[in-house]
Amino acid sequence: MSVVDRAGHIVNDLVGSVLPAGARRHRPQTMTIARPRSEVERFWRDPESLSRVLGEFGEVRPNHPGGVEWVLDPDSEDPVVWRSDLVVESASIRFFGPGDDGSAPVTISFADAPGDLGTEVKIEFTGPVPEIMSRAMAFKALYRARALMQTGEIPTIRHNPSARESAR
Repeated sequence: MSVVDRAGHIVNDLVGSVLPAGARRHRPQTMTIARPRSEVERFWRDPESLSRVLGEFGEVRPNHPGGVEWVLDPDSEDPVVWRSDLVVESASIRFFGPGDDGSAPVTISFADAPGDLGTEVKIEFTGPVPEIMSRAMAFKALYRARALMQTGEIPTIRHNPSARESAR
């Protein structure tokens, strides 16, 4: 079983029961980032930036020229590792693993936002991830990336008293 299949099974175990079986054609998630397109494209190609966006859920590290390794749930005894190649195109980047059928499990597209408002970034997942999870993951990644690029930090309530566990 491939790593992508294994990750899909893990996600399906969590939320798959809510979704009907069938098509894996996912609608993309789009967000505008108020930064120049060249800067935004560079950000999404950088493994360190991607690791910051994933936060505690995973890390991304270079594993060979033109490729990265995604480690999901890195603190567990059995993290999910997906090795992917990065293909840079004129208006998008695609991450796909060995044996993929040519359709990339992760595609990130870039376009100039109307009115010189920055860059529209669109993320689309294909493959074994249920749409409800792929849209949520894409939104979170876009939200965190936008915050990091526009303010230099990712919002958190971790140090806020309301985020602390109550004493029992």
